[in-house]
Amino acid sequence: MRIAGATWPLAVALLLVGNAATAAVVERSDLPAQPLAAAGTTYNRAQVLDWIDDTRFALGRWDGSVSIFRVPGDGEYGPVIEQAWAARSGRGIEMLTAVDGRILVVSDGPDRLSIWRRGTDHRFVPAGTPFYDATFGTANSGAALSVNGEHWFVSGHADGHVLIWKRRSDTKLVLTKTLDLKSGDPIAAPFPLKNIRDLVRWRDHALIAASEDGDLVAIDVPSGTEIFRHRYNADAKRGINDIAVLGDWLLVANCAVGPSDRNLWLFDLSSGQPRLSDSANLALDTQRSQTFNFEVEWVGSPQHPTFFSSTEEGVLWQGRIEDGRLIVSGVTKVASEGGAVLDKAPSSDVLAAAAYQILLFRATP
Repeated sequence: MRIAGATWPLAVALLLVGNAATAAVVERSDLPAQPLAAAGTTYNRAQVLDWIDDTRFALGRWDGSVSIFRVPGDGEYGPVIEQAWAARSGRGIEMLTAVDGRILVVSDGPDRLSIWRRGTDHRFVPAGTPFYDATFGTANSGAALSVNGEHWFVSGHADGHVLIWKRRSDTKLVLTKTLDLKSGDPIAAPFPLKNIRDLVRWRDHALIAASEDGDLVAIDVPSGTEIFRHRYNADAKRGINDIAVLGDWLLVANCAVGPSDRNLWLFDLSSGQPRLSDSANLALDTQRSQTFNFEVEWVGSPQHPTFFSSTEEGVLWQGRIEDGRLIVSGVTKVASEGGAVLDKAPSSDVLAAAAYQILLFRATP
């Protein structure tokens, strides 16, 4: 890199010479204790990621920022950031859902959602703020679906409720029903969390909700009724972090506690109820007291399913399903520590993984 012409190297050389005598006599033990007191630390790890279309995705971080990126073109080093904004509440972004390639619904504190609409220049502008009772808590998950010509948005919340919204227009959400999905027999975890960490589409009219109290709950969205409720692991010591559905295959990610526990579970939903098919513990260091699996993502088709999963060792795991069994086929380091959030582009084979930095992969099964 060239900086400010030819005099710059000379100035640095003179500065080094001028300080050489001082540097020679200062011992490390002579330095005083650092007098600075911590006043705050930026924590900008990614929390949620969702593709808007095959060329752009949105990323929400714990520092309250939302960023829009596009895939790089020829000669570009990317992903390339196009836009960024901060949540009006100042809270971290725990839910971000892209709807129809034009709308983003984002968590914005304990009592509201924030709707953003994309213009012809691809930039998003504020377009609405649906409020709800603050006792439901921050939205941790969201999903949009259409059933028989009716358009719905469903949000999962920190206190274990799911809110069902009717989409009257792109930017108008009307709350129609609230469902309390808390387990009557929650797992015996040290922290009694009830967050609905994920909502995923299953079949034409249903969503499956994943809770940190340990239950998987399928709901019929138009009627707001439960289809099934299932404890993912009868001996679970931690709740569910993420799920993924491909056809009738369901993957569940959690935190494994101890070497005999598992942090990835495979269920067969073809009977209409979850049937355990296999489980695995994705860990490089099997002596760890616990290993979080933060995120799972499917690639491919139900006939040739490939999965990716991100664990707290900073590792991206790849595998496949053979005869109902989980087969791990590779690992990639994607972060110095902690898990990355994952999402696959809607109709291409590009997989985005984001922790502090963002990586794009060709995830060809």
